[in-house]
Amino acid sequence: MSGTWSGKIQVEKNGKKSDVWISNPAPEKNDWQYKFTKFSFILNNLPEDLKPFLPRSDSRFRTDQRALEEGKFELAAEEKHRLEEKQRAARKWRAENPGNDF
Repeated sequence: MSGTWSGKIQVEKNGKKSDVWISNPAPEKNDWQYKFTKFSFILNNLPEDLKPFLPRSDSRFRTDQRALEEGKFELAAEEKHRLEEKQRAARKWRAENPGNDF
């Protein structure tokens, strides 16, 4: 057996090679989106008609993630920093106020 996860897998029997698995072609623009497969793209898809049914905590609503997926790298970095600062403040508040909830 030989091959790669991103290409194809072959087996050899009696000197003859046969393909047992061939990868699907890469979707458009996957070179700037972490080489995601079509399935990976679908996982992060956020159709407008689905939004009302999802909890606000769904990771697809993360502003930094959305910006990154849309190629807005500067905005993604700013949003990531904002979220990290918010988390740091919450951690500090919890440490200073044990037993209390936000």
